[in-house]
Amino acid sequence: MKKMLPPKGPGDNGLSLLPYEAVKWELIKAALELGVFNQFDEPLTAGTLAERLGTQPENTEFMLNSLTAMGCLTKCKGVFEMTPMARAYLDPASEQCIGPMLLFMERWTKPMMNGGMINLICDGPPPAANAGREEIWEQGARLSINNARAGRAQIIAGHVSALAEFSSFSNMLDLGGGPGMIAVAVLASHPSLKCTIMEQPAVCRVAEELIAEYGMESRIKTLSGDYMEDPMGEGFDFIMANYTLNFYRDRMDELMAKIYKALNPGGVLLVTSDGLNEEKTAPAQSVITWLSTALQGMDMSFDRGFLADAMIKAGFISTQSSMVADLTIAAHGPMDVIVARKGRN
Repeated sequence: MKKMLPPKGPGDNGLSLLPYEAVKWELIKAALELGVFNQFDEPLTAGTLAERLGTQPENTEFMLNSLTAMGCLTKCKGVFEMTPMARAYLDPASEQCIGPMLLFMERWTKPMMNGGMINLICDGPPPAANAGREEIWEQGARLSINNARAGRAQIIAGHVSALAEFSSFSNMLDLGGGPGMIAVAVLASHPSLKCTIMEQPAVCRVAEELIAEYGMESRIKTLSGDYMEDPMGEGFDFIMANYTLNFYRDRMDELMAKIYKALNPGGVLLVTSDGLNEEKTAPAQSVITWLSTALQGMDMSFDRGFLADAMIKAGFISTQSSMVADLTIAAHGPMDVIVARKGRN
């Protein structure tokens, strides 16, 4: 009997292209490591760039053609030039350059690559490694500054300044505030608000440099410590925690009670965090982003609604959530901005 073709299906939804997705990152990675984006002070031909970098001319042009296809360059009559997007985010001379941060972030996915994922799935997480943790905190903090400058700090500051109580704030706490770029952006919108950034000692050193760079020494101070284990102080009108509470997901009730106590009556808490739904299968970007750390024994993802529930349990009288899908803020996919208010009694 002659075999018949199956009926036309719904399409593969791009599955056939998946093997090539990794090529995009390898292309950007190669360009960053070669210093390609350092060279475009003026338009260049592939031959000129190859001569400068010591690379093979024909393959250099293939690389540049592909970078053009990805929107990083333009090409006209054999001459390449950086696009505004690449000039802002990939040119090392830009204060918004995130190239080094991209290379740093790769370290978390490296154990999964080139067959490593199968080993993690079959054998489970590797032993935890604590060596060099301080250096990693400091390096990550330094590299995240430009990432925040690229839009994240401005967007979060916009949400904070839109709070009805914002003008009345006088003293705020930024838990796990990183290098302080978000705190600087918030204070730039308020004439007198003062801030304490609580962070790991290595990160506080970076924050102090940034605070000085922006001339905020009189308004922002740092507090070294672990906000779960060490005193965070009291008497704050406003507390914010951005992309940080995941570290203590399994002690959230305890942490929320501590935050609640640190706020003045009528105080406000704002948390920015991703959240999973549909039994931890969506949003896709969030699920995939967390996969590398989850397979390595560090599942720190939240279910949507988890933080708001913990806030109410701690005593906050109300919570309000809004989703932000802007790519400059959504490193782990769409982010929830959750605002909780403490009663005045």
